[in-house]
Amino acid sequence: MRFDKVIRVIDSDNQKSEIIKNKLGISHLTSRILVNRGIGSCEEAQIFLNPTLNNLHSPFLLKDMDKSVARICKAIEEDEDVWIYGDYDVDGVTSTSILMLFLNHIGLAPKFYIPDRMSEGYGLNQKALEYIKDQGGQLIITVDCGITSFDEAKFCKDNNLDIIITDHHQCKEMLPDAYSVINPNRQDCNYPFKKLAGVGVAFKLIQALSITLEAQIDYSEILPIVAIGTVADVVSLTGENRVIVKNGLKLIHQSSNLGIKSLLEITSLKEKEVTSGHIGFVIGPRINAGGRIGLAKHGVELFISNCAKKAKSIAQNLDDENNKRQIIEQRIMKEAIEVVEKDIDLKKEKIIVAAGENWHHGVIGIVSSRITEKYRRPSILISIEGNEARGSARSISSFDIYNGLSQCKDLFIKFGGHEQAAGLSIDKDNIPILRDRINIIADELLTDEDLITEIIVDSEITSNDITKKVIDELNLIKPYGIDNPGSQLLLKGCKVKSFKGIGKDEKHLKLTLENKNVEYACIGFNLGKLSASLNAGDIIDVVVSLEINEYMGKETIQLNIKDINIVKSIKEEIEDIYFSSLIKSIKNSTVNYNQQKNKNFNLYEDKDRLHFICKALKDETGILVLINNYFNLQEILNLIRLQGRNFIKKTDISYSFNCTAKENCIIVNPILDKININKYTKVFLYDLFFDTRNMNKLFSYVEDKKLMILSKQIDINLNKKILDFLVPTIDDLRVIYKSFLNSRENIFKVDIERYITSISQKNCLMLNKSKLKLALEILNESQLLDYKLDNKDCFIKMNNITSKKVDISSVETFNYYTQLKNNI
Repeated sequence: MRFDKVIRVIDSDNQKSEIIKNKLGISHLTSRILVNRGIGSCEEAQIFLNPTLNNLHSPFLLKDMDKSVARICKAIEEDEDVWIYGDYDVDGVTSTSILMLFLNHIGLAPKFYIPDRMSEGYGLNQKALEYIKDQGGQLIITVDCGITSFDEAKFCKDNNLDIIITDHHQCKEMLPDAYSVINPNRQDCNYPFKKLAGVGVAFKLIQALSITLEAQIDYSEILPIVAIGTVADVVSLTGENRVIVKNGLKLIHQSSNLGIKSLLEITSLKEKEVTSGHIGFVIGPRINAGGRIGLAKHGVELFISNCAKKAKSIAQNLDDENNKRQIIEQRIMKEAIEVVEKDIDLKKEKIIVAAGENWHHGVIGIVSSRITEKYRRPSILISIEGNEARGSARSISSFDIYNGLSQCKDLFIKFGGHEQAAGLSIDKDNIPILRDRINIIADELLTDEDLITEIIVDSEITSNDITKKVIDELNLIKPYGIDNPGSQLLLKGCKVKSFKGIGKDEKHLKLTLENKNVEYACIGFNLGKLSASLNAGDIIDVVVSLEINEYMGKETIQLNIKDINIVKSIKEEIEDIYFSSLIKSIKNSTVNYNQQKNKNFNLYEDKDRLHFICKALKDETGILVLINNYFNLQEILNLIRLQGRNFIKKTDISYSFNCTAKENCIIVNPILDKININKYTKVFLYDLFFDTRNMNKLFSYVEDKKLMILSKQIDINLNKKILDFLVPTIDDLRVIYKSFLNSRENIFKVDIERYITSISQKNCLMLNKSKLKLALEILNESQLLDYKLDNKDCFIKMNNITSKKVDISSVETFNYYTQLKNNI
């Protein structure tokens, strides 16, 4: 058995959360989430919830900061020609912009250079440096780049160009021979916070200059731009980054910066509270669009513009470019899906390597992220242009794509990245080799369970937690992002009152749920397809975030649904594979064995066998659990879905016999002859066998004191319910046989699904596929017909025995199952 997704509720330190709850006077839910975010004390919690600029570290704690400030002060005094060298992404654009603004403010007239993504690529390059030198440049300050530019730093030194490198990317012990290097990730730098974005490092340089020169920083202009770059660069939103972003977002509507004003207007955010989500998915992509399609300098020009008309024009151009980017992205996504569906065997290949002619390499990174999300596995998308190709890779949390690709680096012309994303250039002929080799690596490192989506949940909640006061507290945890995700909460046992698809193509799902006699309005974005699986009256577990929905001046609580698990459907349907395995298990119970009497076993009489067995599987090894009833199976599976990925990595769940060598095993409808029972230290019989001979057989196989019986009185009724689903009555057999006679053909084909629907409606039968199959077996054994099953169809040949009366009750199969049913 396989899961498409699992949920893991974070194990929280209840003692810490209780102390924070009592000291701060907040809810248990809010304090639990704070502890989940790594908050260990009340003081840390206060700063986290209400960070101010006073919580920022001194910029002079950064190595080489004093040296860099002194060099810039010299440039001011001597009116030197200063250039800011940036990068074409949002981090690079915002870093360049804030330095341009502040250096202008303190008396310099700097120029800037942004390399073209298409022709120059990332980072410093000699041609650009030659251009700056030819323009009279004397001092270069890099932002968001330069930490690996050894040759370029040497060029600057050889040509009397001073270069100050400010960067945040990981670096080795050896650094470029620059005038100075500011990077919190320098091995000899003791700066307390290592996760600044490039724009954060540039901001620290501004702070240091402000202190030295006693020049005021216009935070309403600078800080929102720093916040935009920080969020867009997808760095950790903790520590100083949280201080920057939370305060930057507070100031964004107050900003006098014409670029920010124009962006808010073009994105219809002028009258709305701007969140980190808006930056990541609305503002950031527009700034990035310029860099992706070769116009990154427009982003800088937008932020430093003193002309409202020009700022609006640039913002409109960036919006247009973003629309073009979306069209290009959609085309490449469609083509990439076609490549995956046509050429890639997802059962064998754990990493998708897809290539296409002239896919825009400024966009393939976004498409790779979407392919990874769609297929739940790492992906490498490659754009082929002539003999050379450029690729972008995106990964899942359980696979380090940089480490994997590092083992293939001999295939690359150029390569770089980190755990979750990478970029590369490669000879076209090496793409098939890369595809084979990276999948061999993945086979060694990735299990099938690693490809299962794991939804991380902060806490299970009850209706008592769903209040406006709690929601107001949770809003203080914003802004959300890396290391501070939006709170996902698990609400169990909800009854579906009503639901419908809404929006274009009914893409979204609107529901009303009831929990503990309280009704909640719910919205599930992009969950419209789930409406086909729901019924009014179903009991479901939902993963939600809590929101306040404001409509026409009225505020109401709304549950934003992220995921749904149907716990109990009002339409009780039993999977065909379960019945097939049940029949095999029942038939196997008649196989001979050496019966042993007076067997010792433990009887577990506690009420909660479900959580007892789950704890045993979680905490111990060498556990075998035998389950027979489908309804008990569903109960266990629903609980296992909430235990996270590591649980199912440890525990195999199979029909008939164990299929893997995992530490623990759950076997449904066990065929005892095919199970090496004695390899397990403990054997749990969760419920009753349908045939008591299987119980006797189990006693003969299991050593003393290894067996624990967990079955309960209710299992008798549940087994009877299963057999009612499976075993046809004589009346059922008559109706089925008569319907075949009415076809008036000797040989004919039946569409199984249509036949079941039709005959059930006409004759009020409780017929399902498994019951029909058993009926066919009984009628065949009675020599009334021959049949052959072929996927969705059944071919039937009627036997001409009209003169002979058939006694169905004497047919062995019918008699056996009927007695089994009556003996429960």
